[in-house]
Amino acid sequence: MSKYSLLCTPRRASRAVWPPLVLAIALAACAPSQPAVTHAAAPAAIHSADGPLPVPSTLVALTQPAGQKRLMSTADNQSYWPLSEYFETQRNQAYCSVATSVMALNALGIRRPESAQYPDFPYFTQEDFFDSVDPQVANAARVSKEGMTLDQLDAALKQFPIDVKKFHSGDLTLAQFRDLIRDTSDHSDRFALLNFRRMEIGEVGGGHWSPLAAFDAATDSALVLDVARYKYPAVWVPIAKLYAGSQAVDNVSGLSRGLVIIGKR
Repeated sequence: MSKYSLLCTPRRASRAVWPPLVLAIALAACAPSQPAVTHAAAPAAIHSADGPLPVPSTLVALTQPAGQKRLMSTADNQSYWPLSEYFETQRNQAYCSVATSVMALNALGIRRPESAQYPDFPYFTQEDFFDSVDPQVANAARVSKEGMTLDQLDAALKQFPIDVKKFHSGDLTLAQFRDLIRDTSDHSDRFALLNFRRMEIGEVGGGHWSPLAAFDAATDSALVLDVARYKYPAVWVPIAKLYAGSQAVDNVSGLSRGLVIIGKR
């Protein structure tokens, strides 16, 4: 059995039909908002006085009619619903990996730890994420300055009670990359966390992490739920562009970026 076949299961023949109110609530979760905490000012060169930066013409924002139609017309949208329920903004400009992980861990519905932020309610939070991670693997102080590489996040997430699989895009063909995203998006208990460079998809910025929530075969695109909501909204991105962005070499590791796929054990 190949390492890819573990992630591939028979596709659903039917697709969910969501009432307008449910869709409106879910889409509202992805609307641009200001982060609760900001530890670093945005570079002056990309400052936007009006909020998020303009969406590149080659991408489609989820809040646009075309973006909403794409979400509702595809059968591969099952990851979107649980992820959107726990959508949040990274608490500082280097915490994209942490915000992405916390969102996915809560969406998995696994047993949650005690939370200092919400004492009466177990919950995965960005503030408490590193309580479960060996500081030799990653720690809050260092990640707040440098973020995390693909290998670091893979190692950190393996310390949680979940299944974790890492894929460097340099080891994948475009077809394999597409299949991983499509097959994962078809599940509500398995999520693809993407490490990519913004430049390749036409956005401003460098390396970034965000979860992928849906795949649309008709347009060959995937939905990126951007955790930097102060900068960009959730957008549909052509698979070829995401593949190029994930093949970009990480300057810290010297390796390509890629995907970490997590699921229930």
